[in-house]
Amino acid sequence: MSIPFLSCMLVTAHFYGLPPRALPSIQAVEGGQVGMVHPNTDGSADLGLMQINTVWVVPIARVLHETPAQISVRLIHDACFSIAAAGDILKLHYLERHDWMLAIGDYHSHTPLLNTSYQVMVSNRAALLFASK
Repeated sequence: MSIPFLSCMLVTAHFYGLPPRALPSIQAVEGGQVGMVHPNTDGSADLGLMQINTVWVVPIARVLHETPAQISVRLIHDACFSIAAAGDILKLHYLERHDWMLAIGDYHSHTPLLNTSYQVMVSNRAALLFASK
């Protein structure tokens, strides 16, 4: 199984001090693609390769001094930007929890059951992606 944009994921993991298998495994679970917009039932949407939720658009725009529209376009169409944003979000969750698996679960949801379920999905996907053959 190939991992799209692996070089961007490795650079981002190194920059943020993330476990190197986290971003590829999250992307595999999210199933995002460049150009993808997935609407959610709560009115938000998940954008691009890493399926960054639109709740992050304004905070990212503030930090980068860009408009929310510019950030949305970049998240949807620029895979490496999407990966870098995911890395930043994952690191923020880690700094709150001091536990990588809880942070990975938080990438999806802070609701305990959804968080735990997502942790299992990402862990299982990592086992498939990185299994020794």
